[in-house]
Amino acid sequence: THDESIAQLAVDHFVERGFTNFAYCGDDRFAWSRYRCDGMKRLLAKSGFECHTFSDDPSKGSDDNELEMSRWITDLPKPVGVLACYDIRGRQLIEICRHNSIAVPEQVAILGVDNDDLVCTLSETPLSSIVPNSRGAGYLAASLLAEMMEGRRVDNTAHLLKPLGIVTRQS
Repeated sequence: THDESIAQLAVDHFVERGFTNFAYCGDDRFAWSRYRCDGMKRLLAKSGFECHTFSDDPSKGSDDNELEMSRWITDLPKPVGVLACYDIRGRQLIEICRHNSIAVPEQVAILGVDNDDLVCTLSETPLSSIVPNSRGAGYLAASLLAEMMEGRRVDNTAHLLKPLGIVTRQS
């Protein structure tokens, strides 16, 4: 996926809705999460905005990380638009907000990535999500594989596909 485009969609989505406070909740185990965070911070800085960030500490257990995430979301300036690195993290944020009596989307608007229908709709507040071009990635991978199987040399550069858009739900 083209992580800069994901960040751009998120920034545009929140700015169009009048937000002036922004945050990114990532997962440092994945390089693409850091790329999305860097992209969002860079795009917001161009417009004079700050991006508050959180990412799990891999050396800590999940309970400790969730407690720190809870403190982070509680301390953010409100109202705030938060891009979660993927839908599961977005759903986790919705649950943390519910547990801390923080209104979603009135105080914290959350946007996930992947548009996993099950994850997005099972949340108490259905999660809005950026839609990756998964089908396009599959076709591209199959065509590159076909070229390799035919003995042609395939360039080893990254083939980044832009997301298809956003499915807006209640979060």
